[in-house]
Amino acid sequence: MSQLLTEAEAARRLLISLSNLREIRRSGGIRYVAVSARRIAYRPEDCDEYVLSHLRIEEARPEPKPKGRRRSVSGARPEATIIPFSQRKRQSR
Repeated sequence: MSQLLTEAEAARRLLISLSNLREIRRSGGIRYVAVSARRIAYRPEDCDEYVLSHLRIEEARPEPKPKGRRRSVSGARPEATIIPFSQRKRQSR
């Protein structure tokens, strides 16, 4: 028989808060031992099983495709000229 973990020890082992552990237990997400009506304990193997059931592997994402047309460095628009704001004339409306 394995040694039982207290709620605090199990929460530390799972790297979660005590309140999160209690919520997971209430929702049926982890097995536990009811030592008495008020005393709850956890087996180390049940904590390990919980971790394994939540193990995820992130898949590599493909490179995003560039949006719009690509322009070469020398392919800038000839009609596009930059005019400093101080040299712009006010247009009448």
